[in-house]
Amino acid sequence: MWTSLGTVTESAGPRAASGRFWAVVLGAAAGVFLLGFLIGWFAKPTEKTSVSPHEDMKAAFMAEMKAENIKQFLYNFTQLPHLAGTKENLNLAQQVQAEWKEFGLDSVHLVHYDVLLSYPDDTKPNYISIIDEHGNEIFNTSLFEPPPPGYEAVRDVVPPYSAFSAQGIPEGELVYVNYGRTEDFFKLEREMEINCTGKIVIARYGKIFRGNKVKNAELAGAKGVILYSDPADYCTPGADPYPNGWNLPGGGAQRGNVLNLNGAGDPLTPGYPAKEYTYRLDKASGVGLPKIPVHPIGYHDAESLLRNMGGYGPPHSSWKGNLNVSYNVGPGFTTNYSTRKVKMHIHSHNEVRRIYNVIGTIRGEVEPDRYVILGGHRDSWVFGGIDPQSGAAVVHEIVRSFGKLKKKGWRPKRTVIFASWDAEEFGLLGSTEWAEENAKVLQARAVAYINADSSIEGNYTLRVDCTPLMYRLVYSLTKEIPSPDEGFEGKSLYESWYKKNPSREYKEVPRINKLGSGNDFEVFFQRLGIASGRARYSKNLNVEKYSSYPVYHSVYETYEVVERFYDPTFKNHLTVAQVRGGLVFELANSIVLPFDCRDYASAVSNYAHIIYNLSRNHEEELATYNVSFDALFSAVKNFSEVAASFHERLQQIDINNQLAVRSLNDQLMFLERAFIDPLGLPGRPFYRHVVFAPSSHNKYAGESFPGIYDAMFDIKNKADQHEAWDEVRRQISIAAFTVQAAAETLKEVA
Repeated sequence: MWTSLGTVTESAGPRAASGRFWAVVLGAAAGVFLLGFLIGWFAKPTEKTSVSPHEDMKAAFMAEMKAENIKQFLYNFTQLPHLAGTKENLNLAQQVQAEWKEFGLDSVHLVHYDVLLSYPDDTKPNYISIIDEHGNEIFNTSLFEPPPPGYEAVRDVVPPYSAFSAQGIPEGELVYVNYGRTEDFFKLEREMEINCTGKIVIARYGKIFRGNKVKNAELAGAKGVILYSDPADYCTPGADPYPNGWNLPGGGAQRGNVLNLNGAGDPLTPGYPAKEYTYRLDKASGVGLPKIPVHPIGYHDAESLLRNMGGYGPPHSSWKGNLNVSYNVGPGFTTNYSTRKVKMHIHSHNEVRRIYNVIGTIRGEVEPDRYVILGGHRDSWVFGGIDPQSGAAVVHEIVRSFGKLKKKGWRPKRTVIFASWDAEEFGLLGSTEWAEENAKVLQARAVAYINADSSIEGNYTLRVDCTPLMYRLVYSLTKEIPSPDEGFEGKSLYESWYKKNPSREYKEVPRINKLGSGNDFEVFFQRLGIASGRARYSKNLNVEKYSSYPVYHSVYETYEVVERFYDPTFKNHLTVAQVRGGLVFELANSIVLPFDCRDYASAVSNYAHIIYNLSRNHEEELATYNVSFDALFSAVKNFSEVAASFHERLQQIDINNQLAVRSLNDQLMFLERAFIDPLGLPGRPFYRHVVFAPSSHNKYAGESFPGIYDAMFDIKNKADQHEAWDEVRRQISIAAFTVQAAAETLKEVA
């Protein structure tokens, strides 16, 4: 069985008597969890004395996956662009469908939706100009990226653009806003007293989701946004630009959507599947659409725009990138060029087009009404060498390997669903629409969702983001998989992962991150409450400070960048396939679901301490407005006790009593669902998980107890302090109720 984790919590320091009591109680509980973990850890046998049929089949499945197959699949998937809504991407969907049928799945279907997408105008290209006082264009940015060697003749390469940008030709003074984060605009507006109203702002990519940058600029009153990739954020020191290295060339630019959907799916059919019969909002009033023009450029063009910036100097060294410019903030250019302005020419348009998911199924032999889902997207901005096809190639090999076992007469205990999602790049549309259409069935039957986007974003070590329910499963599985890393020959993936990236929250285990968003697990986890996880090979975050990976969403993201620089032997791809595939295998075949609710208790306890400690920056206000976390700490204590009791019952279960096993498994399966608030978070109704949500300030990052966190964010600057702290109290009560309600679901069934 699974052993729980010991939470590393910070001391809360001097506090009210009741607060001290709960901290001590929860600290003791965490200590008990750690002790149990250590006892279980060292008591584990070092060698397996017998091998079960389950382990036999799992070993056969893991051995079936081959690096050479993944390599070939990646090559096949990256020879043409596969932009959502195009014929090329439909052709790829049909190819995947045909091959999954050939691999032996029980059924494979194309499932279509009609969603709002966004494209440049072929006859009126998007660009940015510097204009003189007479309106003459002195400088224009590039209309396209120079093609990589070998791809000069490829047609239908969409030029760099910001999907769903508003149309317009605004002109105005330029203001440099660093990364365009909330704190960057606070710095400009509150400390430097620079007003961005009516200005065009230029922000460098990195740190946060591009849609959040655009939203921040809108709120600041900007009339347009220019996004660029600074070498400081998209070039590894010592590496050459592509094609001689993996760095972004100066003419490369990052495509991407600039929506703020907050989980809504198709902007015209929020909450409901975009089928033929569905009511649609007017295009102009779609959810999350930006109201100002946005456009991405490369760093060569950015240097020309930033070279003569005037106004204030950068407020801090952290505002400087690696271009040969001053990084002056502005507004506008230096005295010699003060009559010049920047003008944007953006003509992209939004239109409804049909997209296609590929849905394949292997029916479960024992519990066909319990679903384990593996999904990753297929659409790409251009060739998609890393995003998404390094993930799609791994999914393809996992499907082939499952099919091989099925052809030999094997079936999983539970039904496995494989998905090739469309239009992920346009706002997670394919996965969200499918989940909306099947929401009632998924809420009743889905055990877990494993996400499979890019398999690599570096070549240093494993990266996992998942629900706390899966921590033990991930750790157990990675101990069985050999490490592909140099210097770790003969050692497990777990060992190299732990050595390279130890946890900051738990003792003596590798780091696992919270789930944020920006990928197809969002609707399953954040809206429906289905236990979810993702795994890929990543970079050394302590050294490689650049965002994402250098050629992200550019034309240079080719098969060759993977094969030459990231993973020549495809050993890391194979490792990721074994992790993703192994998770699906265990979730679909273990008699007792491999979830540990005690790890959830440890996590919730840890997060309660973190949010409480954050509140202690406002000790006076906590007292003035009678804000107490006691109810939350009490609920966490109750949840911890019930989780421990549930685990004890699980240890004593008669695995031959199928009804008893099914009953306990359902309690485990529905635990994630218990953290869902049907009303959603304030202003974000499709984010309904009370413990986890994407950050309001960065969609990519996960936030714990987001309702409380958002209520306290920048609270000192809110006009009505009584109302602001009243909302904090309300969010604490919602969190306390939800944690307590979740505890009730784990109690012994009467």
